[in-house]
Amino acid sequence: MPLPDPFFNEPFVQLDPDKVKLWRQAVDAARAWGEEAEKRRDELIADLGDAHAGKVGDDKVITYRPENRWAEARLVKENPDLAQHFFRSQTREVFALTEFREHHPEIAEKYRVRSFRGVE
Repeated sequence: MPLPDPFFNEPFVQLDPDKVKLWRQAVDAARAWGEEAEKRRDELIADLGDAHAGKVGDDKVITYRPENRWAEARLVKENPDLAQHFFRSQTREVFALTEFREHHPEIAEKYRVRSFRGVE
């Protein structure tokens, strides 16, 4: 037995079914093409090897240059014994949103994030 919808009484409007169908088709197509693009990208990266750029004829068409960034989470996960010696304590200043909302709910509500999702 399915659980009751916790948002049963939320405000709603009727949408054009053709627009919803076209949006879902576009999302599916984008997902499929994204997977295809990723596959082709991985093939090109393999072809590049250690090179920083790739050409077609005389035209530079791809670059794959090192950046001044590192995959820290993966480095720590794959090398925990080494990484443990390089952690340091840090003090941060953070915005107290809960308290701000208590004092200024009308302002906070203007900045509330909404989530757009399809319901299957």
